[in-house]
Amino acid sequence: MRAHRVTISLLGFCAVLVAQQAPSEAAAPTLKWRGSLWASAVTQDRETSDGSLAFRPMESGQSQFSLDGLMLGVDASFARGWSAKATLLAGQTGKTIQASTGDTGTIAPVEALVAWTGERDTLRVGRMMTFIGMEFLDGSQNITASRGLLFSYSDPFGQVGVNWHHAFSPVWSADLWVFNGEDRLKDNNHGKSMGLGLTYNHRGAQDRYLSLHAYRGPEQNGLGAAANSGAEGRQRERVCLMGQWVWGPSTLQGEVSLGRERFAAADILGAVMPVDAFWRGVGAIYKLDIGRGIALFVRGEHLSDDSGVRLSCDPTIRASLELDGPGGTYAGRSGVDLVAWSWSVGAEKKHGPAFARLELRQDRLNRDLADAQGKTFREGFSATIGLGASF
Repeated sequence: MRAHRVTISLLGFCAVLVAQQAPSEAAAPTLKWRGSLWASAVTQDRETSDGSLAFRPMESGQSQFSLDGLMLGVDASFARGWSAKATLLAGQTGKTIQASTGDTGTIAPVEALVAWTGERDTLRVGRMMTFIGMEFLDGSQNITASRGLLFSYSDPFGQVGVNWHHAFSPVWSADLWVFNGEDRLKDNNHGKSMGLGLTYNHRGAQDRYLSLHAYRGPEQNGLGAAANSGAEGRQRERVCLMGQWVWGPSTLQGEVSLGRERFAAADILGAVMPVDAFWRGVGAIYKLDIGRGIALFVRGEHLSDDSGVRLSCDPTIRASLELDGPGGTYAGRSGVDLVAWSWSVGAEKKHGPAFARLELRQDRLNRDLADAQGKTFREGFSATIGLGASF
């Protein structure tokens, strides 16, 4: 008899598994609502032709006070360790996430998952925020007033799939991921990536840790409806080491990221054969609480992008270096060897759950860029005022 090939969606299978193991008796869930909002005003000493901010593609533009993010979420707790979580993100950050996945609008569903928690294990199934990076999607949790180079160009926003977390002890734990490519909003049963993580919590403390993550898998080609073509995408690999150490009034956060993507020759300008595009990033943030709700902070970052596939998402970099690919999409260029640096210093004042931040920042690229008048520059200075609160 001729065999028939059957494809089963990963999330569909997990949904059946959850339904089979969920408690049979009806129980009213315990709901917990949460939210945060943050807004900012930015000015920069460079005027670009399209009004965007050079080196800061996630911002709404020059000299504008905008709602960066409004995050609303709910956590539901059921019996026998089962729970569910849903989170919506609106504002400029939500708009950026929607654009990155080929969708429109300003409201992004950044979380929609079911979880089971046991004595040492946690299983999550659904749409979830990524677990890497030293900055958070929720801007109220961050230390600085602006988004750094690694968050803007290197780190993914979210993933759809399965995460299994196992705690060997209060000190050591591990994670396993199977997800549907980075920054995907739906599982279309193609392009699965795998990930492994190992975390060390010093003496079991949650605010003193080192975590090493490695991911590998095909990143799907196409955005929005085009992502449902069923084709496996380009191969992507990344390794990220991140950590945080809190002692007394001091907090130190750090991140080292390495990545490689396999592109077809048509996606890299000047290439005659498939290209392995590499990027490498390192960054650190230091915060010092000086009392009365006042803190000082400094951040430094470095990002090298051999083929420009990461930094080309910046409109100013893309236009100045002619990195527009076929159909208006951005692309890399063989041998472009882009290197970006960024430094930020600032202060924060907290009053309960509310905060105000002031930040001065310098960004620099190793290639000449063009401003609105056609003059060349390599660095930009900006000032940011940020306001926000969590509730």
